[in-house]
Amino acid sequence: MDNENVTAGIRSAALSSVFRAMASDDLSQKLLMATRALPDKILDAEAERAGVPEDQWPLHRAMVRGKPNAFIDELSSVDGLFQPGDIILMTNPASMKLVVSQQKLFYKQARSSHVALIHADFVCVDSMPKAGVTNRIVSKLLQPAGDDWRVIRCNQVNDTDAVMQACAHYLAQPYRVLPSKFSAKSYAYCSELARKVYVRCGITDVGIPDDYVIAPAHFDMLADGVAGSPHWQDITEDVRPAVSFCNKYASLLDISVRLFIEGLQLNRKRYSERTHAIRKIEQLGRSGKISREEASKAKASIQAIEDKMNHTFWDVNRGKKQASSFSHRRKDA
Repeated sequence: MDNENVTAGIRSAALSSVFRAMASDDLSQKLLMATRALPDKILDAEAERAGVPEDQWPLHRAMVRGKPNAFIDELSSVDGLFQPGDIILMTNPASMKLVVSQQKLFYKQARSSHVALIHADFVCVDSMPKAGVTNRIVSKLLQPAGDDWRVIRCNQVNDTDAVMQACAHYLAQPYRVLPSKFSAKSYAYCSELARKVYVRCGITDVGIPDDYVIAPAHFDMLADGVAGSPHWQDITEDVRPAVSFCNKYASLLDISVRLFIEGLQLNRKRYSERTHAIRKIEQLGRSGKISREEASKAKASIQAIEDKMNHTFWDVNRGKKQASSFSHRRKDA
């Protein structure tokens, strides 16, 4: 699954795109036609199970059947307002007093308690206690904040593919807050995740500090223009229509981006499976059950598969390409 197919799947918001991406053209077309032929009652039951409000069930049916509908029309009006790498600053009332007051040490005008990044279109990535680094749609991220949020954009983000792949790289890292001057290798907290995504993409000298503690307050300073960096712009009003769209169609968007989120989860799972296979090959080689040459060929075949992969992950390090080569489009199987 390459980035073009993923992004197209999200932007089309049509389940037919999901089916086409799942298998061969012949099989997917048969599945597509069978799904479109399902009676309204079944499609409505699926929509209800997914949490789609009843007044939007006709939109869900139209999406599945590839017919024009208001969801697609409204989507076209907000398409592209968010860009990968945009940083969302928000205040969660539940943690506002403690977190924000602590950040006054860094910046007296601090107002944010959480930081997230746009991963792709309406999908963000952030790190939260217990959950760690995960994807979710923007409306779910902002729900606790009400209207207390804003979005900033860095004008040095030129390769959005690199940002998307860097965001994916850190998925499933556990949440942990430890002071470190350098990017943490095996954990992340919200503002530290934003810093290391930018570092992984080679976007430096844009005002994000390399202090031992990187806090939401540091991004507040960038948003307020007091950090001495000319590279950031407050785009809150520009993206507000996109947030309204997300709020209006939250459940339909959940359905539409499922391919993107679950596809990355599947990629991570396959990396784990290949890691296990490599260890098994090495064990067989050490025990003499296969020759050194056979072990080498088997490992080389696995490496050949991974050389075609678009994504890498933080907990799998087998000499893969670095962020500088992220711009090359390759296909994930």
